[in-house]
Parts: sequence; structure tokens; C-alpha cells
Amino acid sequence: MTADATYYGVLLLALHVLTASSATLHALLFKSDSRAAFGWIGVVIVFPYAGALLYLLFGINRVRRKAQRRGILGIPWTESGLLPVAGSEDEAVPPMQHVGRTVTGQPLVEHNQVSMLVNGEATFERMLECIAQATNQILLMTYIFDRDSTGSTFVSALGDAVARGVEVCVLVDDIGRRYRFPTIMPALRDAGIDARCFMPIRLFPPSLSLNLRNHRKLMVVDGTVGFAGGMNIGDRQLANPPSGHGSTDLHFEFAGPIVRDFGRLFDEDWQRADGAPIEVLGSSEAAAAHCRCRLVPDGPDNHLDHLSMVIEGVISSASKRIRIVTPYFLPSRKLIGALQAAALRGVDVCVVLPAKNNWPIVQWALGHTMWELLNAGVRIVMQPPPFAHTKCIVIDEDYALVGSTNLDPRSLRLNFELGIEVFSSDFNRTLGAHVEALCAKSVSITREQASNRGGMVRVRDALAALFSPYL
Repeated sequence: MTADATYYGVLLLALHVLTASSATLHALLFKSDSRAAFGWIGVVIVFPYAGALLYLLFGINRVRRKAQRRGILGIPWTESGLLPVAGSEDEAVPPMQHVGRTVTGQPLVEHNQVSMLVNGEATFERMLECIAQATNQILLMTYIFDRDSTGSTFVSALGDAVARGVEVCVLVDDIGRRYRFPTIMPALRDAGIDARCFMPIRLFPPSLSLNLRNHRKLMVVDGTVGFAGGMNIGDRQLANPPSGHGSTDLHFEFAGPIVRDFGRLFDEDWQRADGAPIEVLGSSEAAAAHCRCRLVPDGPDNHLDHLSMVIEGVISSASKRIRIVTPYFLPSRKLIGALQAAALRGVDVCVVLPAKNNWPIVQWALGHTMWELLNAGVRIVMQPPPFAHTKCIVIDEDYALVGSTNLDPRSLRLNFELGIEVFSSDFNRTLGAHVEALCAKSVSITREQASNRGGMVRVRDALAALFSPYL
């Protein structure tokens, strides 16, 4: 070996030691999950240079630092002040209400109306109707905004609103907008709409947070009507789309003081996308119904783990029934334990999943752990096609959690998500009846089926489970 080769070899080794040591130290100091820290350290050490580069791209949470620079981290979430709220300091707060209050620091907001919208056909019709009636402001945030028939209809409606003097702000996740080319952004801007991308991916100046995405779906019209749930904007959300590859889903319409909190959350994300602060509109008018609601933001910022803690807490408080509907179910050890404990103390627990997932690896990873739930008495049922994208939790007689989050590590640890707690016996009956209808047409997974998987299937499922923190 020549002297030059030795010199370059030593230089490359020293560079690897430097980059690996820096990445390892960062993971040790800033990864709160020891398993994630251990995994990243292994990648950094085993794969010279490439491991450090992967950690730079996917492992570092830049959101919190950027928010601190812009002064938007820790925006105080206070009650609207428009109407009395439940649970003042001198009142005894029931356990299930206490969970969300302790996690978020916010009381329940009274006097809201919540309506369930089934599938994209009904949801988009109602959203477009509200856009057409808007007189002051439309705030729209979504993960995916496809440039297809549905997306073009929304662009046209929003452009008409701009033409009549309505303030229109649209925020689309930068990864989500790329699910279809050409993207929707040029069409939005050509229509005169103030449209921005959330955390755009670029090399110069560096913006490389590929792994931290905004998965929230939210629309606020004139500060009086809000929409939230699991639906993106596009033909893919239709039960019977032109392509024939549709999905079923739920979305929810809100009226009442909780809508102001929706607007304030939009403003927080809008500022993250370098938008100017928005004057959030609101109404002091009580809705006709009496749903008590609480917004539960979640994300890799000051809201980290809020939804995980709320979900685990309310499951632990359940006394009669728990119904979970989700397209992606990769529960953490804590959530598995909470569901097992609920089933073992006699709570009727049922998890409703799609029979055919659009991400098969998620289904495989679940196969590796579902026996733990089945053995404790948790029922797992599979909905027949089309793909079921619905996300909701219904507990006992008056609790529901709706919003954008899936029950997997990506949603609960990496994404910006949105949950809304709804305390209402009437709404619980309506949503609960819908979920029971889904259960009735679904097929149960038995313990025997989980145990009798073939050897190769078990290996496949176990390998998929290794990647569950990143799916």
C-alpha cells in the first residue's frame, strides 16, 4: 500500500469517526425513545457516511428549532372565552374528561354541533357548498390535494371566492402534494389563491425534514363552520371514483366556539410555512346542539405525544365498550397494554381494520403482534373492500375521538396530527351505530388464524415489524 493510499484511508476513517460520533451524540441527547436512539446509532456505525447522511435527512427534528426561531412554539392554547366551559377548578372532573384536560391544559368547550359526513361524495358536496357561501375567510389545510377532477373543482370554487373578495389561505404538505404530477400548487396560484407548502423539501437553502409531515385535514369558513377528519382532497377519497379505486371514510362538520380553535391551529401551521399571522375569526353564537369538544393537536413540537397520552388514558378509563376504526394499526407497547387491560377487566374491545390495506407491509407488521391482543380478548375484524380510510374511537356512552391520526408510530410520533374529543351521548349513538354497522359486515380474525400462520408468513411479518417505527 502506498503512502498516499494510507493517508487517504486514515483520512476517510477519521471522517467516519467524526460524523458517526456527532450523529451518535445527537441521537443520545435528543431522542427520547431509547429504541429509536439505539436503532439510529446502529445505522450510523454500521453504514459509514451513508448512516450519518440518513440520520441527517430523517432522524433530526428540525421543527422545534425552526419554531423557536420564529417565535411560534408554545402559542398558548386558551379557551375561546366566548361561552362557559366545562370543568372549572372547583368542579370534580370525570376521569375521561380529566385525561384530555391534563394533557392539553385546556377545558372542554361547550355548545358545539358536530355532524358526521360519510364518504367523499357527501363531504365534498357540503364543503363546496360552504365555500360558495363564504363572505370573509376560508382556511384550508390538507395532506394530499390531488390535481384531478375533485381537486380542480375545489380550485375553481376557491378561486371564485377570491374573486368576490374572500381571504383564502391554502396549506398543503410538500410531500402530500407530490402524490400526483403535475402538482396542484400552480393551479391554486393561477387562481389567485394564497397557497403554501408545509416544510418544502429543498437542498438550497437546506430543508431536509423528509420524515416530519403535516397530516392534518382542516377547513374553516368565516370562523363559524369547520371541517375535520380523515379525508384528503381528491378522487381517491370517493367511494365510487372514476378510476374505480376508491375508499370509504368519515369527515365531520363542526359549528360553535370550537371552530375558533381550529382557526388558531391553522394560523400556527401557516406561520410555520412562512405565512403572515392570520386574524382568526370566531363567533360567540352557541350551536343548536350541546356537544362538548376539545382540540388535541399533536406533532413533533410542543404537542409531542399528546394524542398518544389521550388515547391511552381514555382507553384506561373505559368501563363498557371501546371501538377503534383505523386504516393503519401498529400499536405501541403502551397501547397494546392498555387494550389488553381493558379487555381483561371485561370491557368489550373491538378494532376495525381494512381487509386489504393499500400498504401491505402495515398488515404484515400487525400480524406479528395481533395474537397478543386476541389472547387477551380483544376482537379484531376486517372490513371488506373498498379500502377503509376511516379513523375514529368510540368509548362507552358519550366519548368519541375523531380527526386525522392513524394508530401507528408515524402518526403518533412524526406527523403533525389533529384530534377532536367529543363528549355527547347523541353524537356517540350516531357514530357508534355507524361503527357497529361496519363490524356487522366485517370478518373476525380468530386466535387460531393468528397462531396457524405458515413459517414463511411468520418470518415476513416479523421482518415487517422491525420497520414498524418508520412505516
